[in-house]
Amino acid sequence: MMVTRIVQREKKLRHSFFFRLATYCFLLIGFLSIGQVLQKKTVPEEDYHLWSAMLSHCISDRGGWASYSLQYDTADTLFAIATKSSKKYAFPHGTNGVFNGENWFVCKQNDTLVVQDLRSGKVNYFPKISSYSFSGDGNYLLLISDDQSGNQRLTVKNRLGVTVTSADNVNEWIWNTRKDAIAYVTGKEKVQVLEIFGNYAKKEIPVLTEGEIKNLSWLNQTIAFVQNNGLRGKLYAYRLTTGKLLLFDPESCSNFPKDMSIGGGFSSVTISNDEKRIFFRLKENVLNEDTAEVVQVWNGNDKQIYPHSKMYGDVSLQDKIAVWFVASGRFLQISNREEPSALIGRSAAYALTWNEFESEPHFDGIGSRDIYVTAVQTGTKRLLLKGYPGTGMEPAFSPKGNYLSYSVNGDWWVYDFKKEEHRNITQDMGVPVRDIDYDRAGQVPLYGIAGWSIDDNSLFIYDQFDIWMISVDGKTKKRLTKGRENKTTFRFATAQRRLSSKSDYMDRTNAIITNSAHWILSAQNAATGYSGFYSYDSITSVNPIVWEYNRADRVVKAKNSNAFTFISQQFDEPPKLMFHDSSGKLNELHQSNPQHMNYLWAKVEKVSYVVDGKPLSGILIYPADFDPTIKYPMIVSIYERQGGSLHRYVNPTLLNENGINFSVLSSKGYFILLPDIVYEMRQTGASAKKCVLAAVDAVLLKYIVDPNRIGLTGHSFGGFETDYIITKTNRFAAAVAGGAITHLVSSYLNYNSNYATSEFYRYEMDQERIGVSLFEDTISYLNNSPVLLAQKVTTPLLAWTGEEDKQVHYFQSIEFYFALRRLKKEHTLLIYPAESHTIIDKKNQADLTKRIEAWFAKYLQP
Repeated sequence: MMVTRIVQREKKLRHSFFFRLATYCFLLIGFLSIGQVLQKKTVPEEDYHLWSAMLSHCISDRGGWASYSLQYDTADTLFAIATKSSKKYAFPHGTNGVFNGENWFVCKQNDTLVVQDLRSGKVNYFPKISSYSFSGDGNYLLLISDDQSGNQRLTVKNRLGVTVTSADNVNEWIWNTRKDAIAYVTGKEKVQVLEIFGNYAKKEIPVLTEGEIKNLSWLNQTIAFVQNNGLRGKLYAYRLTTGKLLLFDPESCSNFPKDMSIGGGFSSVTISNDEKRIFFRLKENVLNEDTAEVVQVWNGNDKQIYPHSKMYGDVSLQDKIAVWFVASGRFLQISNREEPSALIGRSAAYALTWNEFESEPHFDGIGSRDIYVTAVQTGTKRLLLKGYPGTGMEPAFSPKGNYLSYSVNGDWWVYDFKKEEHRNITQDMGVPVRDIDYDRAGQVPLYGIAGWSIDDNSLFIYDQFDIWMISVDGKTKKRLTKGRENKTTFRFATAQRRLSSKSDYMDRTNAIITNSAHWILSAQNAATGYSGFYSYDSITSVNPIVWEYNRADRVVKAKNSNAFTFISQQFDEPPKLMFHDSSGKLNELHQSNPQHMNYLWAKVEKVSYVVDGKPLSGILIYPADFDPTIKYPMIVSIYERQGGSLHRYVNPTLLNENGINFSVLSSKGYFILLPDIVYEMRQTGASAKKCVLAAVDAVLLKYIVDPNRIGLTGHSFGGFETDYIITKTNRFAAAVAGGAITHLVSSYLNYNSNYATSEFYRYEMDQERIGVSLFEDTISYLNNSPVLLAQKVTTPLLAWTGEEDKQVHYFQSIEFYFALRRLKKEHTLLIYPAESHTIIDKKNQADLTKRIEAWFAKYLQP
């Protein structure tokens, strides 16, 4: 009995001891945790270099490997990572990484090609490689290198890195369809075919005439190329099955245009799918006139204004498209000077032609044009679409070429080539397919078309929220998703496959693989801030994969499995690379910027407000070291709608193209407000002011912001809004405007040197939202010009621009500078030489960021 009591007493003592020890450890850990939190600090400038931007690049065919890169301010590193283990390879300064099956990863490091064996870890380096490509079975690697004389050498290596065959003095090369043989031009006048299997046999195509050979094209059993013989050129087709070399010679073609020759250029020769026709370019034989310019001639009735003609040349003289019917030798010119632009369907049965300058001089950006269709076999041409708006959705052929999709007046239409019928396939859907929030003049854009089914039977159309599958006759409409019920927007993330094209005149139709395939859909709810991905198949319909309060995007899907990677992030959580395998498991491959956890970071909230009865929202970013007992200054950053920034993680850095960095500003003790703005036509500036002040007032009602220490900033259109707002209110203690339009009249009467076009479109149809010409409503142009309202400015303004800005001429900033100077207002203008609309040079980026920080600190900080 005594022994039992002693044992029990010892047990109690031990339990008491362990309890006290556990309690002590718990409290110690708690104090340490509190200490760690208390030790956190805002990010100092000297630590900015720790941050990197993560980019997702590619995934292997079966999903066993993925690649991503980390881009620091001073250096980049490319990675290949196993998706089911921790195995990882790093490639400093690596670019253009690709997987070859599940076993090889290849990338460039400067001019050196790196070939990494993912299984064994062995690596091979091949210096001075300009390009590379794998064979279709992945067993061979083709390398193109430059020798000392500047000629190219073609080398083929096997999986062991051993050279199996090579060729010197290569000018051009191309794979066959299966990628097990190569055709290449050597010595400029010989074409050889090299088999990448067996004995690596070489065979020369017997070209009997002399002349430089170029523009190789290879489809199935036909190789085509152009020979420049110093006259009008020759076009050849070599049949691999028969060994016959067929020739098209313009000199012996009675209807070949006398003032043209066979043209060259990248991918200018295309073989039709049935190999019976070869499409090629025609070049106008225009005499080179004396280039010495005596005087510029700007004719008011010209189709092209002088700067456009100088930049692009006479558009009517651009290369034309023609077709050679190989068996019969027949020639057909498809486009001409009257309709110089052409688009050919993948079946090569029909071709569209038009003249984009037909309605010039016009003033609505991209002018309307008549679109004609030519039946390639017969050469019969007819008018297809009269006055088709240039701002409408570009017509697209179906994959098999039986139909054409296009948009007119807010609906999707299909044209049936065989029946010669136009069908409106969305008129009775019950929901609009046009953008109901569009608030500019002109053609209202549609939500979009995902593409065609691969069998030509259906189109996949977007409305505001959902994806629809609609039959080509418009009789069957199936809503694939149920987003409208809870205002979730669904879009295809991975199911689309763009059908390849080797020529810019061949249609690049977007296609959905099949209705039975497993699709990955992106989903986003702007109201709740949730986003993610859903799976779709014809049996189980729509099922969630990931649905979280974050930003999930940049999907990369494996070619031969349902595995995919994506990037997930929040404003206060750095991006991480996620992997979803084909069995449905989700795991994290890499968390970027782990040092983030050591610093104080801002949180973000949505702010609601109402303007003219319309509910709007903005994003409010807190100070990183927020203390609820302190009143803080606030910076309002404006553009149009900025809801997409809710979950966007921002690296702290001085290298900012517009000088503004939200993470840096929050670490400096600012609230940052990003309000959404809606517009009334011809009241652009006033609309911005009304929305911005409503958002500011909503913040002041709920949050501890000092109303006397609020700043305003914007760039480009946001710069215009900033300049306008400070002419109408004294609510802001300081402002910063970059690349701003300040005088609508002088800007309207200038031209955009980026595109060599007039600026009329920007005001009559686009962002400035005047809707009519300067001469129809001069008052609206004057009322929206900050430079003419400068006498009312009381806010200190820092403005900046690039001296080479071709989007908004830097004279716009100078005009406002002189207006404010004459009025003796407080204003500083920064003009960066050799910079354009945004700042690219890193030293200039850092300079601008620091100057903006100092400007706001001067007027907003206590």
